[in-house]
Amino acid sequence: MIVADCTLIARLIIGAEDPRRAEALRLREQTWAAPVLWEAEFASVLSKYERAGLLSAAGAALHARRALELFEHTTHHVAMERALESARRSGCSSYDGYYVALSEDLGVKLFTYDKGILQRCRGLALQP
Repeated sequence: MIVADCTLIARLIIGAEDPRRAEALRLREQTWAAPVLWEAEFASVLSKYERAGLLSAAGAALHARRALELFEHTTHHVAMERALESARRSGCSSYDGYYVALSEDLGVKLFTYDKGILQRCRGLALQP
């Protein structure tokens, strides 16, 4: 099991930028977990792609369903206090604090393409 942040989810589901490492990680690690926050972040990414003309409404809906299936049983509630504590300690944003807290709570690595998280959470956060 791993914790996946939205940068990784987008690369896998949408094929954003270069999805090959995300796809290889998915083959190695079948169970991906994320905090509830991932849904709002991913919806924002889908909206941006749609507004830019890179996705149709139907395409965005298809990607949304595919992502929801991936996290159907592995979306976790993270307490706001816990996310704030992780953000405070790590120097990450409060949004990223949710992913950091979940990774710590589950005792698994956080996979991300976010350079800030990778820099601030060495040993916990890894790039695929």
